[in-house]
Amino acid sequence: MPKYQTSFDIPATANRVWQVLTALDRYPEWNPQISTISGTIAPGAKVDLRLTMPDRPAMNVSARIERAEPDRLLTWRGHVLAPWFFQGFRRFEIEPIDAGRVRFTHVEDITGLFAPVFALVMGGAAGRSHQALNEALRARSESSTVQE
Repeated sequence: MPKYQTSFDIPATANRVWQVLTALDRYPEWNPQISTISGTIAPGAKVDLRLTMPDRPAMNVSARIERAEPDRLLTWRGHVLAPWFFQGFRRFEIEPIDAGRVRFTHVEDITGLFAPVFALVMGGAAGRSHQALNEALRARSESSTVQE
């Protein structure tokens, strides 16, 4: 099953990165992978999002927030049609390194009956899209226009 996992440093506070990550209404301004998302960041809450990848059709996904620990961890699990068909798990982890720098880990794990087809058809685009989200999050978190 396809799994994308990256870790990288961001020269920003954990709170700043958390604010960027959880300001769902601002995603269209910076997030190249999740063009729209609505809902509430709270355990058990539902979010609806639209995944966009280069040269691939967009997908609408419903997800449930599993963990939301401010300045530290956000996870959700979403699916298309049904979990057994296509399910994605996301983990965004923020680990402070020092007062103005964090280590950010982003995991995207795809499972379900359609996962092998997804890997074959969209695997390269998904990897590039995962990386584009990382780069955009870093740039947005570093930006002086982000409000804490």
